[in-house]
Amino acid sequence: MGEFKPKRTIQSVDLHISARAASVFPLLCPVREFDWIESWDCDLVYSDSGVAENNCVFQTDRPGEGKRTWVVSRYEPDRFIEFVIFQQDSVIIKLDIALSENEDGTTGMNIRHTMTGLSHNGNRLIDNLPPDYIRKRWEFLARALNHYLKTGTMLRSSE
Repeated sequence: MGEFKPKRTIQSVDLHISARAASVFPLLCPVREFDWIESWDCDLVYSDSGVAENNCVFQTDRPGEGKRTWVVSRYEPDRFIEFVIFQQDSVIIKLDIALSENEDGTTGMNIRHTMTGLSHNGNRLIDNLPPDYIRKRWEFLARALNHYLKTGTMLRSSE
């Protein structure tokens, strides 16, 4: 098979959220995501406060992704949250979410998704990641987030 050489892919997307950053930021939390993401499921492993905070740890196990361990590695309320995500021995993902408040009371959200292969299997995952995967995934999540902020209810896939 030859010597292993890790691969890396970086995808990013800029989104518009129709609320102030102070309303958006608390929802970028493994516990609060149950309120607005229909398919969300996780197990909180460690948090002093019971919600997202620096060094918070939680796990997901979603079809097609497998078990992942997430660590909040940077936490700046209303401005920035960063997750480092470990997927067994295949990939490590860094997810950076930066918020910038606009003068009209809305929020710009920049998502940067960096995936690095840790094995041949991880490199295959990177090779098979569609080039617009993050844009499509986060555009849906932005719709769900905007819906929740406007109505206080979860956007259902049937809507």
